[in-house]
Amino acid sequence: MDERNEKAGWQLGTSCVGTRQPRIHEPFPPSPKKRVFAGHSPERRPTTFLRVQLPQILFFFFLMLRLFTLITVAGLQLKLVSSLKITRTAKDLESQLYEDLLFDYNKVPRPVKNSSDILTVEVGASLIRIIDVDEKNQVLTTNLWLEMKWNDAKLTWKPEKYGGLKTLHIPSDFIWTPDLVLYNNAAGDPDITILTDALVTYEGDVFWQPPAIYKSFCPIDVTWFPYDLQRCDMKFGTWTYTGRYVDLKQLPKENVVMVEQEGSEVEFMKQGMDLSFFYRSAEWDLLSLTSERHSVLYASCCGPEKYVDITYYFKLRRKTLFFTCNLIIPCFLISILTTFVFYLSDHKITFSISILVTLTVFFLVLIDLMPPTSLVIPMFGRYLITTMILVALSTVVSVITVNFRFRSGSAHKMSPWIRAFFLKFLPKLLFMKRPEKDDSKKLDTTLVDPTTLVGPNYVAGAKAAHEYLNSTRLSTQRESTTLPGHLREKPSSQAVLNNTFDLRMRPMENKIETRIKPYLCARPQNAAPTVAFRKTKRQKQKTVDDVVFVNLLQQVRFIAEHFRHNELEGEISDDWTFVAMVLDRLFLIIFSVLNAGTIFIILEAPSLYDHSEPMNVTIPSKPLGQANFYSSQLKL
Repeated sequence: MDERNEKAGWQLGTSCVGTRQPRIHEPFPPSPKKRVFAGHSPERRPTTFLRVQLPQILFFFFLMLRLFTLITVAGLQLKLVSSLKITRTAKDLESQLYEDLLFDYNKVPRPVKNSSDILTVEVGASLIRIIDVDEKNQVLTTNLWLEMKWNDAKLTWKPEKYGGLKTLHIPSDFIWTPDLVLYNNAAGDPDITILTDALVTYEGDVFWQPPAIYKSFCPIDVTWFPYDLQRCDMKFGTWTYTGRYVDLKQLPKENVVMVEQEGSEVEFMKQGMDLSFFYRSAEWDLLSLTSERHSVLYASCCGPEKYVDITYYFKLRRKTLFFTCNLIIPCFLISILTTFVFYLSDHKITFSISILVTLTVFFLVLIDLMPPTSLVIPMFGRYLITTMILVALSTVVSVITVNFRFRSGSAHKMSPWIRAFFLKFLPKLLFMKRPEKDDSKKLDTTLVDPTTLVGPNYVAGAKAAHEYLNSTRLSTQRESTTLPGHLREKPSSQAVLNNTFDLRMRPMENKIETRIKPYLCARPQNAAPTVAFRKTKRQKQKTVDDVVFVNLLQQVRFIAEHFRHNELEGEISDDWTFVAMVLDRLFLIIFSVLNAGTIFIILEAPSLYDHSEPMNVTIPSKPLGQANFYSSQLKL
């Protein structure tokens, strides 16, 4: 005890003083009022309690916290495990159902209970898009969603056995599907190539909706191209099963009506396909889309039993804007140019041939668009042929008018009936007036009178020639001085020749005047003997000058005759030119009327007067038979 007290005192001393020097303590005297237990001092009790109880309290608190955490985590894990267990159980049930249904399933025979039963397949379709109408190859390309519904007796189960599972998706290539094909297939696969999953109910109802792009043969009627109406059809049916084994019905059933057709009743639907998801075509308007169910006997190849098919009929109307702007209007404008050929005096034939070549290009475009059929001629083809005939005729007429225009008076004489008809009658009828002739400069024929060239009258002839030349020269000078400078007429060849003749004749005139002047100026009573004397003398002896003078007058006569002949030929040439002008005016009117009449070929198209509205896109809904089917599944 003493040792322990000393040790405790040592510790207290060191703790209080803070030094390590030993101190000697006296033993504590026992207190008379307090009971001192053996081995325990009153100063050491509280320290020992804290040291012993505090760790226990902390350990207990930590233990309780740990236990609470474990309980919470365990509860969460229990819930997660239970949910995973349920999910795994549902997946296992679906997999188990799938295995149970297809374990010994044979997709080759018809899924009926009895082999004598008829399997009814309800068929519908949703039209998505009219992709193309190939006129040249006569092919209609469409995008469809086919819809088929039938009952498979092998695909039934009890929902309570599989956790209430009532529907199941099964790949269509694992179960029996109808061999539905497109009878009038033009290209590609006639059957369904995209095998989507089929939706099966616990009652065995199978609903299958495969998408497909079909290319069907469509007989193109090009009678009214490009304002045409086309009627195409798509015929679907089973290829191997007759109506005694597989029967086809239309969807939806409530829209089917019975109509008389060729002595028998057929199922008819006014709207054969669903249009909820239809995309309008930029080239065609869908006027109607009907469907009919037929039972056809193919006696020549397939025996005495009938095959059932469902046929969809399309009525399409071409939109006219594209071909009107790119074919009709340019061709019509080019055909109008044929009328302007008759306004040209030259280059008529070149212009006509250029128009003909242009129309040939349009004809090549038409050949590239149309099928090589010989049944009918398209409306646009008839219009082009008519226009080309008019252009060819205008070319022929241009050749004739050019021939008339450049005819010469010496080689082509005009008959009286041509002169009467083309120069008098037709001009009045066509309101044409020929300009009047200017006779002021016409050559005087008295100059070349044969009686003035020989004998005693040669002096009078010379004077007449001199007076004519003077009058012609004076009139020409008067006209040239009175007119403005820019309107003065240039000297013609006849005037130049007259001046030349005047210069050459002037010495001879002076010589003649010198010789006859004494006789002309003499008194009347003395004139007769003198003239008679001179006449007797000239008859006896002729001088060389007289012979030259006579020869000169003969040359003048020849020149005058030549001028008169050229003037007559010029008048005849002018008549032929005027005939060509009359023909141009006549054919201008005729071809203008004919070109305007060709537009009636276009206006004959029935579609121009058909104001039927195209079919409207219905409000998007469940396509056809799916509506009732999916609504029943949602209730489940």
